[in-house]
Amino acid sequence: MDFARRLSLLMNVLNITNNALAKALSVDPSLVSRWRSGSRTPAKDSHYIEMIASYVVDHAKMEHQKLAICEITGCAPQSLEREELVQIVTGWLLDTAIPDTKLIGGFLNKISLFKTLPGMGELNVPIEGQKVDFEIFYANKGKQIGVMKFLSFAMQSSKISTLLLYSDESVDWFLSDRNYALQLGGTLIELTKKGWKINMVHTMSRDISEMLAAIDFWLPLYMTGSVTPYYNPKYREHYFRRTLFVIPQTAAFFCSTLENFQQTVNFLVTAQNIVELLEEEYKQFLGTCRPLMKIPQVGSQEMFTLLEDFEEQSAPSFMMTDGLPFATMPEEVLEKILTRNQIQSDQQIISHWRKRSAFFQKNLKENVCVHILALTDAEHIKAGKVSVEMPASDRELFYSTKEYIEHLEYLLYLTEKYNNYHLCICSKNINTNVHVSVKDQIGVTVFKKDPPVRLFAINHPDMTNAFYCYAEDFLNRLPWQNKDREFVKRTLEKLIKELKE
Repeated sequence: MDFARRLSLLMNVLNITNNALAKALSVDPSLVSRWRSGSRTPAKDSHYIEMIASYVVDHAKMEHQKLAICEITGCAPQSLEREELVQIVTGWLLDTAIPDTKLIGGFLNKISLFKTLPGMGELNVPIEGQKVDFEIFYANKGKQIGVMKFLSFAMQSSKISTLLLYSDESVDWFLSDRNYALQLGGTLIELTKKGWKINMVHTMSRDISEMLAAIDFWLPLYMTGSVTPYYNPKYREHYFRRTLFVIPQTAAFFCSTLENFQQTVNFLVTAQNIVELLEEEYKQFLGTCRPLMKIPQVGSQEMFTLLEDFEEQSAPSFMMTDGLPFATMPEEVLEKILTRNQIQSDQQIISHWRKRSAFFQKNLKENVCVHILALTDAEHIKAGKVSVEMPASDRELFYSTKEYIEHLEYLLYLTEKYNNYHLCICSKNINTNVHVSVKDQIGVTVFKKDPPVRLFAINHPDMTNAFYCYAEDFLNRLPWQNKDREFVKRTLEKLIKELKE
């Protein structure tokens, strides 16, 4: 991302106008416009970068705005002190192709003073390196064979550890061969059954369709809860691609190749000292990465915290739900469901609901929330087959008819109370037993409410934007009456009446 795009991203997220920034910097607004268009870039020694960073941080008065800056720049959220944050934003803006006038001056000075070529002097560097045995696998077919042999070391190992995986090569080497992709995925799943964990760094600069194809392939692994996916916020496009897979203290598989070059040379090494060095290289790289998505254990404090923090963020939002959302549930209904199903941690769940419900309604006072709801037919509800969104249990819980009616009535109440709550109905299932919430420029939560229950919390900007665009497109394709407040209200009232009969 170049300087122009980075500056525009910060200004758009924080709602900073060209005029406001120009006034703070005592420059003409047309100069700010040229910076944002990319036709001009301030020099490193002009002090404009530091002044921009200082203004941006001072403009971010709300906590969520500071968190947004942290997300954009890739820094840890705890780095919220002003001076430190100014330095981080300055460094992030400078981490682009910005002209340095001192370097230009030095270059011209060297040319003017140049007289003669320097001599090399006597060569006294040792020219022999250490000889290490390794195996070589050529091209994509060889890569497939080499990776399976690499994984066989883990399958045969009596010491369970964490697989360290990174590759920014095209995923075609395994996805284009369906049989091999199934074999690779099956092998990794078998490893997780043995107790192996997997750290995986994804490349988020890829085309979003390729990225989603890769995530789709890894989804069964994500569902095991044994995979931690990461991305590198500072990743840049390169002509050379790198793959590095490590089994700690056992083996490493790696290659470096020109993009789209077919005859890749892939290396598999088991020499202990080489494996240790490559493991250390991977860990240092991982230290620069951030979680692509968090997949917490069901019912854990981490899950509750992720959901509460997401609900607390103030931003325009979409909800796409196959059923009724947890945050819109009346407290009385929640208590009945917990009591009837003998859920042990009922007070913890009620406390969690109160926080999320309060945050949800606070957000409705400040921002528009479009809720696309796939309604269930009355017979299905009366049969007790409608599952409850419950982020505290791996059991599938179901509504009674009375509980479902009371929840529907509460949705009507929210519709009447908050003009920002736009309930829309969908005549077909969106995604069965999956609830999606996306907040503009904040993040996404995807909750699967039937076993295996899973929460996917995503905050990568490109992924968030892709989900938001998907929700907008889905909304635009709905018939107009399904978005009409009065029509939706009559539809819910009709369903309630049918259920009461």
